[in-house]
Amino acid sequence: MNTPEFWEACYESEMDGWDLGGPTPVFQRLASDIPKGSICVIGCGRGYDAVTFAKEGFDVTAIDFTEIALSAAKENAKRANVDINFVQADIFDIPKNLHYSFDYVMEYTCFCAISPLRRFEYDRIVWQLLKPDGKLLGLFLPLDKELEEGGPPWGVTKEELYKLFELHWELVSEEMPRDSISKRVDREILLVWKKK
Repeated sequence: MNTPEFWEACYESEMDGWDLGGPTPVFQRLASDIPKGSICVIGCGRGYDAVTFAKEGFDVTAIDFTEIALSAAKENAKRANVDINFVQADIFDIPKNLHYSFDYVMEYTCFCAISPLRRFEYDRIVWQLLKPDGKLLGLFLPLDKELEEGGPPWGVTKEELYKLFELHWELVSEEMPRDSISKRVDREILLVWKKK
């Protein structure tokens, strides 16, 4: 599952239910509310949220490892007339020149797509991408699915997130967003963590 080929097949067969077909309302709000800076969008997909942050004046790097997604993301950026640094890479093998480069990392649908056995690695990778005091802007889902049900998407709990992140991070805010898309209301949680 953690191969470009698996996700390419999902895009090609239109089994891409995570794709909203446009920007995420929660991140549209955040992009206009938080101080501008550099942001890394991991698992950027077709790049709608990356474009949103770029339009708001952020310096955006967007990472995905599928050619189909990145081609669509580049096209979306071109249509929006914004500059985005696109990187084709597995998040578990991100180029070292990106380490300690960002004020923010944006998370949405990447965490639930990776094997739960690799979530501790995810924690380390996101921490490495951020500058001192950098922040993880994480919209985590699905809260209503048990891990035993399999994935992707793999279920997640607030308790697991706290346990995973509390060692290397300080919780800045927690919110059950009211501006989630209708089918995800009460199924996702917005957590902002600051790197310790």
